[in-house]
Amino acid sequence: MKKKNAFFILFYLILLLMIIGCSGKNVDLNNYENDISKLESEILELNQAMEKQQFLNDELKMEMNTLEESYTVLQNNFYALNELIDLTIESKTAMLNNAEIKGDILNLNITFTEKVSDKNAPNGFRLEETEEGTKTLNISKNVPVYLLKDPSSIIQVDWEKVVTHRGLLQLYEKNGEVVFISEIYLP
Repeated sequence: MKKKNAFFILFYLILLLMIIGCSGKNVDLNNYENDISKLESEILELNQAMEKQQFLNDELKMEMNTLEESYTVLQNNFYALNELIDLTIESKTAMLNNAEIKGDILNLNITFTEKVSDKNAPNGFRLEETEEGTKTLNISKNVPVYLLKDPSSIIQVDWEKVVTHRGLLQLYEKNGEVVFISEIYLP
């Protein structure tokens, strides 16, 4: 009887271990399948996000190419306009000594100068006064004045800014009258 009971207990334990072992594996497989499904969803989302980023990157490259082409066109137009101005309008350089506003006139006290190459000068040139010397010019309201914002860009300014400013100017003349004024960068 003891053998029968021992055999029965042993059989029961083996059966119990098989049931527990099999049911545990099913639970794990279901969890793995759920985990795999979640990972596949995340991979799909990441692939979609990557495709979207690639599309945006391609769009930015196209925009950059367009900007580069536009820059080249603007640069060529700027060069052509400068050539046109140089060929059709006389210009002189002058150092701005003083400026004052009198009604609708801006009086500029200037000294006409020219750049002369000089290897001994810090910037490789010096400014020399021309025969025209120092004069006061009367500038009308319709003449645009551009001063340096920084060494590489100029902005149009009102007369009040000119009054407090000093620098080297390029005076563009047509028929002996100043029609445009811009500041020149002195390094």
